[in-house]
Amino acid sequence: MNNIDLEILFLDKIKELNNKFQVIPFEHLSKVNGQLKLPRVLARTISNNVIHRYTNDREDTEKYGVFKQTNINKHIISFSFTLSKKDSFIDVAIIRDYFTNIEAINWWIKINGLNLVIEEVGELKDITDYSASDLLERYVFDLTVRTSKELRTEIEIIKDVDFEIKGGN
Repeated sequence: MNNIDLEILFLDKIKELNNKFQVIPFEHLSKVNGQLKLPRVLARTISNNVIHRYTNDREDTEKYGVFKQTNINKHIISFSFTLSKKDSFIDVAIIRDYFTNIEAINWWIKINGLNLVIEEVGELKDITDYSASDLLERYVFDLTVRTSKELRTEIEIIKDVDFEIKGGN
């Protein structure tokens, strides 16, 4: 699963849990820059690394040899919440707690048919900005997610090879 699809999957769940948040993947931030609202959630993938590769057995069809490999990726996604004056820390804590309750459970795989598991939910951190004119209440937490993806390669099977070797002077 690529980064943007994973971010959107979690942002959609956040929107389902609390529909007053404007949800934005970091990649789309420039498209909505003039239309930012409060409260909002910004998701950004911090890292995405292959941590395991499993090679499956070769399967042959009549014309092709099929090679399969399963990659296990570890994604770290950061969610940054910017609140309006009507919202509170509790709104963000409820969302974080939801993901904490399904941490390390195959729930998402069974319900959504997806190959992902939430490995860890980071601490909820207060990154509120204080300025001379206003207070911008902000919170952030990270999710560590494992995904699996099967890669498949087909290579044509060559049954007979005819060649002729000639020498020269």
